[in-house]
Amino acid sequence: MTDSVVAAGEDRIGALPDDTLRIVLSFLPSCESVCTCVLARRWRHLWKSVPTVVFYEEEETRFVTSLLLLRDQAPLREFVFISFLDGTPQDAELWLRYAASCQVKVLRLAVHRYDFTERLPLPDMTLVCHQLTTLDICSVTLEERTLDFSSCPVLDVLEMQDCEINAEKISCQSLRHLSMDTCSFPEDVRTRISCPGLAALELTENVGLTPFLESMPSLVTASARFDTEWSEREEPYDHCLNGGYYGHCGEDSCLACHRIDVEDDVCVLLDGLCGAVDLKLISTPEMELAKSETLPKLDLEYDLIPLHFAQIICTRDFKWRHTFTKLKTLYLSEWCLAADFSGLVYFLQHSPILEKLTLALKICEQESLNIKDDSYKPSKEYLISKNLKVVEIKCCYEAESIHHIVEILINLGVPPENINIPHNHESSDRFSFEEG
Repeated sequence: MTDSVVAAGEDRIGALPDDTLRIVLSFLPSCESVCTCVLARRWRHLWKSVPTVVFYEEEETRFVTSLLLLRDQAPLREFVFISFLDGTPQDAELWLRYAASCQVKVLRLAVHRYDFTERLPLPDMTLVCHQLTTLDICSVTLEERTLDFSSCPVLDVLEMQDCEINAEKISCQSLRHLSMDTCSFPEDVRTRISCPGLAALELTENVGLTPFLESMPSLVTASARFDTEWSEREEPYDHCLNGGYYGHCGEDSCLACHRIDVEDDVCVLLDGLCGAVDLKLISTPEMELAKSETLPKLDLEYDLIPLHFAQIICTRDFKWRHTFTKLKTLYLSEWCLAADFSGLVYFLQHSPILEKLTLALKICEQESLNIKDDSYKPSKEYLISKNLKVVEIKCCYEAESIHHIVEILINLGVPPENINIPHNHESSDRFSFEEG
């Protein structure tokens, strides 16, 4: 037998250095890595300095707390708790503070309760962690009135999902990526988001008052998908329940219009979004676009009739005339077609280097957008970006309404050869957009 043949029974894993074994153990859930203490004397304390603490299964609170108390104060690369919790908010706060004391870099907390309608309240979310780069929290109630992450000077990514946010302000100077998905914002005050270094922003299906976005000069990609179930909710939020012109319905009982009158000197969304290179604004399609025909004709440059959530917020911001000087790709849903195509016209007029526009329209075969037979002809000359090479209209069916939209785009200055409706299994032959 040659020297290259491994002797029978040789412990090759045990021959590895301690630091390598800790890396191996870091791929295991903590409840399994701690079990390696019985393998041999050398393994007895290795689990205490593994650079990750991970709980995926349904763990007892006492076990989690005991494991953390027995663990060394070795630096943590990652702390993950994605499990049901049978303990108290104080237990969760203790774990978070332990992770922060170990200078954790990635912190993920997703707390599931046996009552699925209940979130875990966290009265104090103030973290002092100079190494934290990623914070991901799910299904918790953040009770603080200010979420200030100044004590996490290198925090780069903040993700919130299914969280109840009570803060009047969220502040982080170092943050570059912010995602808020199905979260609940306050109903009595708009949360102000102050993250000037953001490069990527994602707001998806959140409820409550739409947050204020402060200036984000480094923003590259931004996506805002407004709540699609607003019509089933009793709270008015940012919707005029009387179906009138937003902020001017004239009813004292309309809290949304009263609020917007008070906030008339503040831009909500577009001040933060106007620096984006890639922008998506998507809103619920349930509103009937024809309602705008029953309201007074308004100047497109100033007062616009909002019917969708996106239009409700964006049109009240249009008066600030923000120019999207960096915007190259834009994705809009049918909210931009309401009120004489006000949203569409605004973005075409205020995006001087726009290269690609996508209109995602939820139009079924028998549906119509109730567009008047006469094509829309702008009263002024609108300056369309000379860089606009592609206008893509996505829809289930090439309904008659699409013909009208194409005519309107041409009247706005879009070359017909740049307009495209992709084939899909439900659509008929491609439209011909050539003039003649």
